[in-house]
Amino acid sequence: MARRDLPPLRALTAFEAAARLGSFRMAANELGITRSAVSHQVKLLEDRLGTQLFRRDARRAELTPSGQAYYPAVRDAFDLIEAQTRAVRPSVTDNELTVQVYVTVALKWLIPRLHDFERRFPDMKVRLSTSYFDWDFDDRNVDLGIILARNKSAGHYYRPLFKSYLVPVCAPQLLKGDTALKKPEDLKKHKLIDVYTAEEDWQLWLDAAGVKGVKPSNRLAVDSYILAQEAAIEGRGVAMTIGPFASEEIKLGRLVQPFPMRAPNRNQWYFACHSEHRNKPKIKRFEEWLVKQVAADPALEPIKDAGKAA
Repeated sequence: MARRDLPPLRALTAFEAAARLGSFRMAANELGITRSAVSHQVKLLEDRLGTQLFRRDARRAELTPSGQAYYPAVRDAFDLIEAQTRAVRPSVTDNELTVQVYVTVALKWLIPRLHDFERRFPDMKVRLSTSYFDWDFDDRNVDLGIILARNKSAGHYYRPLFKSYLVPVCAPQLLKGDTALKKPEDLKKHKLIDVYTAEEDWQLWLDAAGVKGVKPSNRLAVDSYILAQEAAIEGRGVAMTIGPFASEEIKLGRLVQPFPMRAPNRNQWYFACHSEHRNKPKIKRFEEWLVKQVAADPALEPIKDAGKAA
């Protein structure tokens, strides 16, 4: 029999992850390798196929027509392998929990509180799956998620947690000197640090503040609020973040909130899981613990009737 004409599995894995997530960086994070390694594997696949699969000049991992034609077959093959792997694998115990959480929420809010969950449920093992995109629930790889839901998918259970507000922050030195931030219109004198995975944030806040014509020519763009905050701490400009995830830096004096106004985000934070799994003991346990943590945090504004599924 003729040998199968198949590309290297590593190259296919890198291509599938980058195409599915729309980002070489996110693919690298999922696969536990560097971004350059993902790019290298994709290049090997392109050389093997003799065609370009991604546009190299795109900010995101944008597929070429060849990539768009190739991806569905690769995706379906991986889905079939994954399904059959789960079918033959012995069932795991009910004490492991994988939680999808946006990277800033994980670092600035959830991780400092997880010791309480571990103390209450010492038999549970919690894994965090961090993401730079906060609105799509990935029930293929996680048990539950803490997400900023834009669209609610059929077959999923969503429980509202707390309201989301947009807040500009900057280093203290930006409140001094000739270009001091005294009123929102002064933002035109400074760089606006843009979180390009949430490009509407600045415009939402500026519209709510009634500010017109603030469009700095030099903008620093990053892929997460935590990077935006770090850039602001270094004095690189003014960052937009989601309260209260800069509260610790404000308390330490590393950041300040130059204006008292906060603008409501269009979306709110939700606990999410697959509808069929919502009554699993390990998921109910984490859900109830999470709701109590939100209620106990004075910096958060829990959503009334949060016990009702959305």
